[in-house]
Amino acid sequence: MMSASAARSAGSRSEPSSAKGRFSTRGRYSAATVRGTIWTVADRCDGTLTTVKRGRVAVRDLRRRRTIVLKAGKRYLARAPGT
Repeated sequence: MMSASAARSAGSRSEPSSAKGRFSTRGRYSAATVRGTIWTVADRCDGTLTTVKRGRVAVRDLRRRRTIVLKAGKRYLARAPGT
């Protein structure tokens, strides 16, 4: 995992999240909706990476207009245009 200063200098933005009930996190190219879980959303140059630590997350790929349900240990990269 990158330090906060390394993430800023690399041009990425990360948002770790943990919640139960109805909650969502939005990156540039995707949105993640909680399903009783712990997850991370990181905006990078090549897209928005969602990683699930525990539980399940429904990830909405805003560019492809598709929803993907991720289980613990899985990740999904919603690619930026042109990548």
